[in-house]
Amino acid sequence: MTDSIRTAIVTGAANGIGSAVVDKLASLGIAVVAVDLDADGAAAVASRVRDSGLPATSLAGDVSDPALSVAAVDAAVGLTGGLDILVNNAGKGTVQAAIADTELENWRRDIEVNLTGQFLFCRAAIPALIARGWGRIVNVASASGMEGLALAGGYAAAKAGVIALTKTLGKELAQTGVIVNAVAPALIRSEMLSRPTFRREMLESLLARIPMGRVGEPSEVAEMIAFLASDAVSFSTGAVFDLSGGRATY
Repeated sequence: MTDSIRTAIVTGAANGIGSAVVDKLASLGIAVVAVDLDADGAAAVASRVRDSGLPATSLAGDVSDPALSVAAVDAAVGLTGGLDILVNNAGKGTVQAAIADTELENWRRDIEVNLTGQFLFCRAAIPALIARGWGRIVNVASASGMEGLALAGGYAAAKAGVIALTKTLGKELAQTGVIVNAVAPALIRSEMLSRPTFRREMLESLLARIPMGRVGEPSEVAEMIAFLASDAVSFSTGAVFDLSGGRATY
């Protein structure tokens, strides 16, 4: 194709925040590699981008598999000649339990998907981003990573790790042209909220802590991510941007 088009990898792209991010980036003329565990969902998102006239492709797999991040970077380079933007959005909900009752396997899985996956994609993407002389990494953390979250300790710990990862990369890459920031959403509308496994009392508790009195929309998160992935952000790196409807003011 052409390396004059900016290209983004978006993980967790098949629905929710990831799908909204892909649509927003495509509206700005950015080609996309859509990555998700859901092969059909990722393919559908990439197809939407191609229908708009931009290059796009999809990859299916588990973000905790080191081979997937390498394949995604290779796909971006093959698509347009390089990689400019990485949006680490893939994540998973947790099996809700107090720390004392949390199974080790569930804890490990929370960390693998929600933290290790972001580490792997950052590690794979950094050389390609530096080679461009310009790059943006946006990691999706969570308000839970700043506050902790009862009955979701593994998830909260992983998201706290994402914040630390972002701050570390901001320092390490500060003079490379690659800017790294994170967003920390609170409760965002998603399919996960309607699952029977998501406790109603937890949903009500989370909602009660949002001064705006509502859940956020995926499109609102996508707008912030697109901003952080743009030229408009040039002197902020290693920072965490709040998307909590005022919850972070407590």
